[in-house]
Amino acid sequence: MDVPKKKLDFARPPVDEVVLSVLFKPLDRFLAPHLGEIWQEFKKSGFVYTTAQGPVPPAIESFSDQIPEPHVHISNVPDFDRILFIHEGEDQILQVQRDRFTFNWRKIEGGQRYPGFSDIFASFEDFYTCFRESLKNQGIGEITPLQYELSYINQLLHGDGWNTLDDIARIYNMFADLLQSHPFWADAEFLNLRTSFPIADLHGRLHLGIGNQVKIPERKQTLQTDLTMRGFPENKEDAMETWFKLSRDRIREKFTSMFTEDIQTRVWGRK
Repeated sequence: MDVPKKKLDFARPPVDEVVLSVLFKPLDRFLAPHLGEIWQEFKKSGFVYTTAQGPVPPAIESFSDQIPEPHVHISNVPDFDRILFIHEGEDQILQVQRDRFTFNWRKIEGGQRYPGFSDIFASFEDFYTCFRESLKNQGIGEITPLQYELSYINQLLHGDGWNTLDDIARIYNMFADLLQSHPFWADAEFLNLRTSFPIADLHGRLHLGIGNQVKIPERKQTLQTDLTMRGFPENKEDAMETWFKLSRDRIREKFTSMFTEDIQTRVWGRK
């Protein structure tokens, strides 16, 4: 179906988190002691807390008509954890590892305003530039990007248009036919749907995930819909900003086509 190209405007947008990430060639000269100077730069913008998690492994999109390039990196330099720099407001996170930089915006409170993609991308771009300059100033080296990634995590809390999974046909258009058939989803307890779509002009894939879970801290059941665009411009000279904005458009098109008009207007207040 054709999707209108009009701007999305929700009074109560379902966006719970937006994640922008750059995967790049591992920097062997990037060592744990260098993180101190990077943190000093991030602290100026309010990132006063830190924690550590295991590194995110690289996942490069490849296609059947291509011979995948090997991405095995052999180094005698020990790896370090993925370091998370958390903003004092806790709604922004910067993640750094030897081959990846990530920026997260996340909703902390129910009434928190979603700033919109333009503001989120501007913050990501500023912090990414700061990160690159710190690497350069410390003599670590230049970043060579391998892949970009944009994710939207959307939540539909229990009671907002659904009570059981038997209501799923009233939420997602792709299940609409089930309204006319027997209650296939009656008494279902768990949903976990994963699929992907090749996006040729972005040289990547759009990954879709739908599942129900308990959302913290509300401790309420939620239907979570994840939309992740992952790829890299075929022409490596193309601007990063262009790729991310086009990815946002592809995610928006898929989003508007998959949810019913009732959910978009009555629950989320689409204008």
